[in-house]
Amino acid sequence: MGAKARNLAAAIFLALQLCLVVHAQFTPRRYFCWAPNDYANTFSLDIKIRGHELTQSQAVARYHLDPTGRYENPATHIMDTIRQYEKTYGRDDRAEVVLRWSLNGHEWQTWRWPEE
Repeated sequence: MGAKARNLAAAIFLALQLCLVVHAQFTPRRYFCWAPNDYANTFSLDIKIRGHELTQSQAVARYHLDPTGRYENPATHIMDTIRQYEKTYGRDDRAEVVLRWSLNGHEWQTWRWPEE
């Protein structure tokens, strides 16, 4: 492979990476993004398992989240984690989850599981 072909392959690879970074800026899920992380979510979880309410420490432990209630990625990642857990490991628990979060100190938002 000649130098010209290697340079072309490298240019195509970098152009593809740039396109993916730009695309990720306009989607709610940014799992594989080189773009700057500008998120600071504060969250709380209210979880009932068969009518029994979990403590905050039990709730964050269930989904392996930070016990401080801070999350430096989009809140959709927390929703995806809860959704995945409740559809697999917790499918027989009949969990009712209320996630509340505030992005960068703005208005609080709410999401519930099971989704309607």
